[in-house]
Amino acid sequence: MFPIIGIIALAAACYLAFRFGGFDEKATAFAFVVATIASRLVQQNNYAETEMGVLVVDFLLLAGLLILALKSDRFWPMYAAAFQFVGSLVHVASMAEQGAYEWAYAVGLVFWSYPVMIALMAGTWLEARSRQLRV
Repeated sequence: MFPIIGIIALAAACYLAFRFGGFDEKATAFAFVVATIASRLVQQNNYAETEMGVLVVDFLLLAGLLILALKSDRFWPMYAAAFQFVGSLVHVASMAEQGAYEWAYAVGLVFWSYPVMIALMAGTWLEARSRQLRV
C-alpha cells in the first residue's frame, strides 16, 4: 500500500513540475525520477543493513539539490536540499546502529522523501503563480 502512495505522490509532483514549473522544477522532477529508478535498481538487502547503493543515489541527489539551491533565485530548493540532507543522514545513522532496525531504516528513508516532494510542489505552485501575475 505505501509504495503505491509514494509512486502516486512522485507522479503528481513530477506532473505538476513538468506542466507548470520552470527549469528548476523540471530539473528536480527529472532528478527525482532518475533517483527513484536508480534506488530500486541498486537496493540489495531490503534494509537489513546499510544500503550502500541507495546511499550513493541519495547523496548524488543531495549534491544536485545543493547545486540547484546555490544557483537558483528561488527559496524552495533550499528546503528540498535540507530535507534530502536529513533523509541522507538516515543512512549514516544506520551504519552506527546494531540490531534489527530494518523497519525504522526503511521508514526513515521513505518519510523524508515526502517533504522533498512537497517542497517541489510548493515551488511549482509559486513559479506558476508568479508567471500568472507577470502576464
